[in-house]
Amino acid sequence: MKSEASGLAELVDLAETLRQEGRLEEALQTVKRCLAMNPQHARALLLLGRLLYQEGKISQAMEELRSLNAILAGDGGFQTLTRGLEEIRQKKNSPIDVSFATESMAQLLVEQGYHLEALKVYRQLYLASGAEARFWKAILELRDRLQQEGSRGTGKEKVAEEIEQLNHWIDGQQGS
Repeated sequence: MKSEASGLAELVDLAETLRQEGRLEEALQTVKRCLAMNPQHARALLLLGRLLYQEGKISQAMEELRSLNAILAGDGGFQTLTRGLEEIRQKKNSPIDVSFATESMAQLLVEQGYHLEALKVYRQLYLASGAEARFWKAILELRDRLQQEGSRGTGKEKVAEEIEQLNHWIDGQQGS
């Protein structure tokens, strides 16, 4: 005869398997069955928070994870997870001047040697701005820098492929 604890563990295992298979609604119902039997089952509460987060329900996920606070107060990993989700929620709800942040990010990426990532940002800025000359100039300068220096953390073959794609994109922009 199974103990209640092992039965709950199997139920949470099933819910996790369903989640991994992409069957989120079934996983959610399974977790809720587990929590109906034991509302303070830490693993089930954590999985519920994860499922809600995957569905884009960040605030609800935070609420569910807060209930774990008393249960897992000394668990450093849990505290890190909670802080991270709270930061995501705050960023999502805060008004940000996206164009300034994006241009600043592009400049920071260049300074750190992440030229491919910076190029992506500058291309988006160029297109969003209606083809501002300063962004076009940054793209061309960055292409030259990329050809000479590469991009931090990216192999030479990948850089060569990206430069080829970039050149096609530049040709297309000049032809428009």
